[in-house]
Amino acid sequence: MFLTFLRFRRTSYPRTLWGAKLCTLALAGTTFSLGIFKVNFPSGYFIDSLELTAQQASLYSVFVSIGLAVVGALLIYSEWNMKTRHTAKVFISSLQGTSNDFPDEILDPTEKEFFREAVTLGMPQGYKEDIGQQVRRYNAELETDIFKRFILHDKGQRLYIGGLARIPFLVAYGAFLRNISSEVVYFDRFYKDGRWSLLNDSDEDVSFSETNPVTQVSEHGDIGLAIGFTTRITAEQLPVILQGHTTILSPNTDHGRNLIKNQENLARLSGEVSKLIDQMSALSGCKRIHLFLSVQSTLAIELGRRFQEGTHKNWIIHNFNPEKNSYDWSLELSRSGIEPWCQSSETTETETSKDMMP
Repeated sequence: MFLTFLRFRRTSYPRTLWGAKLCTLALAGTTFSLGIFKVNFPSGYFIDSLELTAQQASLYSVFVSIGLAVVGALLIYSEWNMKTRHTAKVFISSLQGTSNDFPDEILDPTEKEFFREAVTLGMPQGYKEDIGQQVRRYNAELETDIFKRFILHDKGQRLYIGGLARIPFLVAYGAFLRNISSEVVYFDRFYKDGRWSLLNDSDEDVSFSETNPVTQVSEHGDIGLAIGFTTRITAEQLPVILQGHTTILSPNTDHGRNLIKNQENLARLSGEVSKLIDQMSALSGCKRIHLFLSVQSTLAIELGRRFQEGTHKNWIIHNFNPEKNSYDWSLELSRSGIEPWCQSSETTETETSKDMMP
């Protein structure tokens, strides 16, 4: 009860908080009503002894304590029975050596028993990464409508989601969430200590240092948006055809792996990006939006959640290869799913490798 009281001080579970307070008060009241102690001092002290002797506990105090405990327990049960049993948890796992286990340590111990069974999306890769196999898995999960039918079915109200995958797949999995009404709670891996954690730290108001977008599309209808938060993105790293048609955004602070530690901050940033993509999609002659992202996984997922078919042009999400210092493959995100983007022979870019094809 003491831990619950401390951890729910700033929470969206008001009945749980008051229930914990009532139970703690009942316990304290019972202890004081039954407490008996005696302190003896050596001879020569002004006070020889202190003695507090409780009379036999009255039935009135016992009944009050029991009543407070029952009411507190009912408050806790009523809220958790209504909310937490409708809470799902999802772990995205699509990197070499990635564990399939949901990081339960991020959850409050008092909540764990009320969650639905964790669901793992994607597929961990072996020695050789198979992009085509991951594409097929994603499209199969989309075809089965996995979130509505198997994860958030039966009045799912809250979803915990996070994980590790290539940026294009994280954005694509975020697109799964664009039409759900459940509350989404993100967790991320903090590389400083290697632990998973919720984004519930103080809001440091991380934003973009400049948001003036490029308004000229290429001759083939392409325009790009690069966001360099984890590392800096330079024009030289971009495909030649897009170097003069890409807006490059940087943070208003130093670059780092986990700049965003607050979920409200995350929502504001993704909202700003969504407005930029709205403007780009409305440009005359625009056919595709190219995304070059060096961001933490939660921001990639949240950006995918902003994808709007019918309003946005298809997104081409590029994957960065640090060994080549360039973007070597990409996925096209549309309302029908994802597919490796085979660049047109009209451009000067290299075609996507055939072994990526699903």
